[in-house]
Amino acid sequence: MSRFLLIFLFALSLYSCVPLVGVSTVGIVKTSVEIADDPRTLGRIVDDSVIEKKFLFKISQIDEKYLLKINSKSIDGRFVLKGNVDTIEEKIQMTKIAWETSGVRSVENIIKVDDQSSWKDKAKDLLITSQFKVAIFANSNIKSNNFNFTTINKNLYIFGIARDEQERKIVINEAKSVQGVSEVISSIFLKEDLSNNQRIAN
Repeated sequence: MSRFLLIFLFALSLYSCVPLVGVSTVGIVKTSVEIADDPRTLGRIVDDSVIEKKFLFKISQIDEKYLLKINSKSIDGRFVLKGNVDTIEEKIQMTKIAWETSGVRSVENIIKVDDQSSWKDKAKDLLITSQFKVAIFANSNIKSNNFNFTTINKNLYIFGIARDEQERKIVINEAKSVQGVSEVISSIFLKEDLSNNQRIAN
């Protein structure tokens, strides 16, 4: 493990310990105010903090640059990803790692991809994404909240968790039926494949 990563993780551990062990009076006062305004229980706050640290550790094992490029936040197990990456493959990878992190109940990926598409191409991609969103929201056989998706250069990328094989097929078929789609790239887990199934909406 590199010196940079060690320093980063050490700083994180110090910060997270402030409200528990009272490293400084200023730290205690500040943290108390934040917790008082937070509707989550102290136990839930600690759980969310653990989730965030697990995710950071996982992406650091791939490349330490992601510690600076990706921002993550867990609120009651609902995970939000922000930042910038160079390729759609990286964005999908970050989403996959988030879903696979124990305790995560849902993932919202708003990471931006620094692609070179024209404004016209981006408008077409947005239309494809919007059409697919309407389609899965309207389909009563799909639990739409369990899926993330984005369109890059007319390729529709889908990531999420299906309750069974039938739902996975329905999602993919809906994607393929969207007008203007060149290719559908899906990375969909089945609920039975995951160890922490409690995070999946019934």
